[in-house]
Amino acid sequence: MSTDRLGIYYRMLNIAPGASAKEIKLAYRKLAFEFHPDRNTDPDSEDKFKDITEAYEILIGERKPPKQAGNGTSSAQKPGNTGNGQSTSTGYGPNAAGAQNANRQKQGFAGAGRKQEKPKESTEEKVARANQAYREQQAKTNARKSNIHPGARRHKTKKTEPNAQGFIQCAVTGVVSAQPRQVEFKVVRGFLNSYNIETITANLAPKGAKRMALKASFKTWLRGFWGWKSFLPAWKAILGNMRGGTFPPEGNAKMLFTQANAFEQSGNKPLARAVLLQALDFIGSNRSVLAEQVRATQRRLDDGQPARRVRDEWKRAGMFDALLHLSPLFFLIFAALIAFGPGQGFVTRDIPEIVARQGTEITKQVKDLIGDDREPYYVDRELLNLRDGPSVNDTIIRRLTRFETVYVAGDSQGFWIEIETSIGESGFVNLDALVPGNGSKARDAWCAENKCD
Repeated sequence: MSTDRLGIYYRMLNIAPGASAKEIKLAYRKLAFEFHPDRNTDPDSEDKFKDITEAYEILIGERKPPKQAGNGTSSAQKPGNTGNGQSTSTGYGPNAAGAQNANRQKQGFAGAGRKQEKPKESTEEKVARANQAYREQQAKTNARKSNIHPGARRHKTKKTEPNAQGFIQCAVTGVVSAQPRQVEFKVVRGFLNSYNIETITANLAPKGAKRMALKASFKTWLRGFWGWKSFLPAWKAILGNMRGGTFPPEGNAKMLFTQANAFEQSGNKPLARAVLLQALDFIGSNRSVLAEQVRATQRRLDDGQPARRVRDEWKRAGMFDALLHLSPLFFLIFAALIAFGPGQGFVTRDIPEIVARQGTEITKQVKDLIGDDREPYYVDRELLNLRDGPSVNDTIIRRLTRFETVYVAGDSQGFWIEIETSIGESGFVNLDALVPGNGSKARDAWCAENKCD
């Protein structure tokens, strides 16, 4: 195919005939960006965009150019050419003769060989198509890269974004702390001859760090002891989590520097200086760019007063935290003692006997308290002294009212008898003051006879 025949398409893209594929592509992108209907409000922009698209596809070989009109003769001998070589109609282009341009109303750049025009999209359809393309691009961007091996170990980082004021919040509790830390915890998974160590990194407050450490330890307990090679790494990870994890110096310095800037912007410069002192502890004698920025900010905030430090809440794990981390071990030891050790007989034999004996004693005490299997008596005097001994010289415990129900608790001693009240009091009363029967029933009968209130 000659270059002369494709000259109109080169002119449409504003490039010289015989341009390379790269030049064609660059020219097309530039014109497509200019005449795209979504960006250009010109009424003819859509036709121009179709024309340059057609020229681009023909020049790179994706589409065949339209056939020449006539019987295959050259352009100088075709009908429509004048004797002096000036063309009035060609086999392609805007002046192409034939049925393909018979009903043409709008004229673009070329027009020859154009496919049937599609109906214009509405604004809603364009927006929906653009949103769909955006979602597909986002899904493609966030998809897992194919050059990463599926079994490769990665750091699992729980990201914490600054809030609207620029403060970094705890990834677990969501609080803003004056002494946050970037902490790493280990989780070990093992099976047979293989194991995997996962590092969990997050910006945490002291309380959130304890929760995440406990969570990482329990994951290791559940998954880390299923392989003989993972036994020692699992114990090492649990002990490391018990001690509070590890603190990467560079990550902590950067995070504390960000937190200090947030406190400074909020107007709390003393607290910003205190946070910068913590950042300097991680930097030490380092001379990196970040270290110089921290030192420069510290000098800028210096007001001549001694910088104060906040109370350090990042201490090693206490005894209670250590017991929580090791609680699965204690449970396993207790289960082993029950199943195989000396505790087996204690659980299966001694404990049931103790429970049965204590239950019998409690049942007897309850029956004694409610008067089961004991004959009730009631007091038939207005006032009756309950004494702690069988004589008038003994101390009076209290005075019993008429119709109060009591129970005989011992043998009679002359005119005295040992009784027990309904509330558990024990003492001695005169034998002739007691009448067999329930006191409440006797009171009801007396009231009915004497018409009492």
